[in-house]
Amino acid sequence: LKLYIVLIVLILSIISLGSPVSDWDARSIWLFNSKRIFFNQSLNEYTNYIGSEFSHLDYPILVQTLSASLAKLIGNWNEIFPKYSSIIMALPAFIIISDFLKNKIDKLIFFILIFFIYEKRLINGDMDALLGLYTISSLILLINFSKINKFNFNNYLTLFLYLMTLTMIKVEGLAIFFCLVVSYLIVFYNHRKKSNNYLILIFGISLIPIITWKIFIYDKDIISSSYLMISDGERFIENLTNFKFILVLIKYILLNKQMFISLALLLFALSKYFSINKNTLLFMINKNLFTKEIIFIFFNILSYASILFLVFIMSEGSLNNYSEIEYFMAKSSSDRLFLPIHSLLIMCSIYLNRNIINSK
Repeated sequence: LKLYIVLIVLILSIISLGSPVSDWDARSIWLFNSKRIFFNQSLNEYTNYIGSEFSHLDYPILVQTLSASLAKLIGNWNEIFPKYSSIIMALPAFIIISDFLKNKIDKLIFFILIFFIYEKRLINGDMDALLGLYTISSLILLINFSKINKFNFNNYLTLFLYLMTLTMIKVEGLAIFFCLVVSYLIVFYNHRKKSNNYLILIFGISLIPIITWKIFIYDKDIISSSYLMISDGERFIENLTNFKFILVLIKYILLNKQMFISLALLLFALSKYFSINKNTLLFMINKNLFTKEIIFIFFNILSYASILFLVFIMSEGSLNNYSEIEYFMAKSSSDRLFLPIHSLLIMCSIYLNRNIINSK
């Protein structure tokens, strides 16, 4: 690991190990599921807890099994050490990202992502910041893969491990996986390139763990909480035509510190691509704005943001939410669920800055 990554991990570790979990989702979903695994010592009784459906039994438990293992390591359960699993899980993503960051500006932007956008979400037992890290590390791997012509088993194995982990962090990871795959096929895929044909196989194999988990949950007669939330989209038209709700949703998605920082960095990077010709007074756009890497990132931002927007619309009014709180999902989850989008915006800013530097 690079020195600045070691410093980031050290700071996060001190804060994480010096404070108990406090947020509702982290304590009542992710760590509660870890606690069940720890006390049962297996998954045989994992779903046999009547009344604990609020903890979303169908959610993937890759990180939670690690949390339970950390508690097993010290011999008892508490709400401090097990949540350190998030930082351990972040290390592989840090390795890929650290190899990608080349200059001081890149590192500064990444520092802003960790401490000013993710804030405490990487150390409090929540999964959204971790999902953001694996989103951008998987994206980096796919962009690097598009430039490789020769077969290399290590490259395929690495990509498989990161994509598989992405789908097993939480349910949204599966949606991000499909956004990455579809965007890659649109932007980079060339059937004449043999490495791309092998890549299709890797995409399929990466889904085996999450499919196995879904089969396990189905076999236990656990109804998907995501299915309950969107309810076949029966409220979609009603909510879509609710002008007040749409305005509230857009407000909570856009008007928050994380989105402001992400968009500010993106707009600053984009501003370098536009100029006015002093002789002709014509508006000029730098051709480096339209590289495949930038288009690939924008495809992912637009596709995943659209999916989240649709989910918010379909889930409003769900019995799976707190019915006494109007616009519950929009108010409580929009900034958190959009962390992968913020991560992609930050990544796009880094690529834009790098293209400008390389073009000089």
